[in-house]
Amino acid sequence: ILWSHGGRTEKTDQSGWFSWKCGRILSGGFQWQTTGIKLAPLLSRNATVSYETCLYDADKMNGEEIRNMNEWNRIWGNRSSDIVISDNIFDMFRKLKKADGFDTQDVDGYYEAFFSQWKHMVEHITQNVGDISSVYEVGCGSGVNLYLFQQLKKVTQVGGCDYSQTQIALAKKILNANDLQCMEADQIAEKPVYDVVLSDSVFQYFQSPEYGMRVVEKMWNKAKKMVVITEIHDEEMKEEHLNHRRQCVENYDEKYKGLDKTFYTKEMFLQFADRARAKCEFVKPQNDLYWNNKYVFDCYLTK
Repeated sequence: ILWSHGGRTEKTDQSGWFSWKCGRILSGGFQWQTTGIKLAPLLSRNATVSYETCLYDADKMNGEEIRNMNEWNRIWGNRSSDIVISDNIFDMFRKLKKADGFDTQDVDGYYEAFFSQWKHMVEHITQNVGDISSVYEVGCGSGVNLYLFQQLKKVTQVGGCDYSQTQIALAKKILNANDLQCMEADQIAEKPVYDVVLSDSVFQYFQSPEYGMRVVEKMWNKAKKMVVITEIHDEEMKEEHLNHRRQCVENYDEKYKGLDKTFYTKEMFLQFADRARAKCEFVKPQNDLYWNNKYVFDCYLTK
């Protein structure tokens, strides 16, 4: 399959397919779309298409997983990358968090609580592995975490990926970084390595726990010192969590139809840590103003 990305035509020898925000292409032709962008059926595997692409791993996803992922992709793709850039670090933090979807609660101290939560995460990292000079983020969104690492911790090398071209465009505006790509999480390369590989409040958007654990392995191979995964939705609290969301959002099941969240057990991470010979630590997030806080956990995997 030949495909074009950003004006650059490339070839893949994969026998699977590539996914676009508007749908996916199979070896036999165009199967479905979600954005209204129409592509002619491809009758041959030797075809060239031109579109800003984000790759999905087709062979490891079922139909329901693909539909859920594509719906989340549509939502993030509709977010604006236009913000007014300022020199005030907290003002930028607040704007970037909003761009990442943390704009649903109007509570005094809401963004201050997330700012404090970031500081606690950094303290936990440095207590375990010391000073760091590089951070890579899976699902970096607007780049808000990487922005704070650059501005407050003077981390010299940052990089990241996200499946939203809109969010990556925003991250490129505010970060001094060359390693920012629109791609699926399980497509990240092992090189270059970074001291810390982070994923913040992202794993619930993955299409299945199995996919999430494949991403953990990719992150582990890319990390020099530590992998940090925050706000993992706890399988043991799934029903209580969903009931809480139903109480907070009128007609929750209807509004979030097709936007399922993915839950994980702690045992999944313990089993991975055992195989990888990693130190595994679970930490409860410290943010009582965030409506998911009670039902999630953070995981730190240290080499």
